Amino acid sequence: MLFYHTQVNFLAHVFLANGEPDAIVGQLCGDFVRGSQLHHYPQAIVHGIQVHRAVDSYTDQHPLNREARELFESPHRRYAGIICDVVYDHFLALDWDQYSDVPLADYAALVDESLQNQTHVLPERLRNFMPYLRSEKILQSNTDQAHIELTLKRISARRKSMAPLATASESLWQNREALHQIFNQFFPELINHTRQVQQQVRTATPSENAADHMKDHISDKTGGRSAND
Repeated sequence: MLFYHTQVNFLAHVFLANGEPDAIVGQLCGDFVRGSQLHHYPQAIVHGIQVHRAVDSYTDQHPLNREARELFESPHRRYAGIICDVVYDHFLALDWDQYSDVPLADYAALVDESLQNQTHVLPERLRNFMPYLRSEKILQSNTDQAHIELTLKRISARRKSMAPLATASESLWQNREALHQIFNQFFPELINHTRQVQQQVRTATPSENAADHMKDHISDKTGGRSAND
């Protein structure tokens, strides 16, 4: 059985790292690290984790994304945050050239190189996930509608309560145009917000960073995004 990690907005997070290797690693670590005990990570990676958490919080609370979640009816409404995470990476991959001058395949190679260079500090689950990220071309495959449907089915198999995600594709594609329009409005706002957060975490004093470590933005709410076990 293939190893599969259920956090699904990897592409957006690594894109928001602006091609900076340590920021890329930190953004990915954000899906595999919980709590405030970050002192054993290099400061640049800690900054990436902090930005990751701020991005997740901003995304979950944004009015446009509440509007997107309301497009789904029961039983999929409960999991609409997860569905939106999946399809937003799809839209980003399709529209990649509008946001980056670096081809998606080249950026994926940069992500892999960044992880390889920091293997010694990565959490174990991320180290285990790296070969799958590379071999399955997770980042590049977001352009493929079939990959999006497979992602939802794989997440649905994680536990019984998530079974409705296996049938979410039809509802997703019915709302595709509306969701893409919402993404086109939201993502530039997310980029601007992320730049502000990046500046804040880089200029914060050590005591301010320590206080931020005490905040855990990763929540286990099905209406937003799914946290890791």
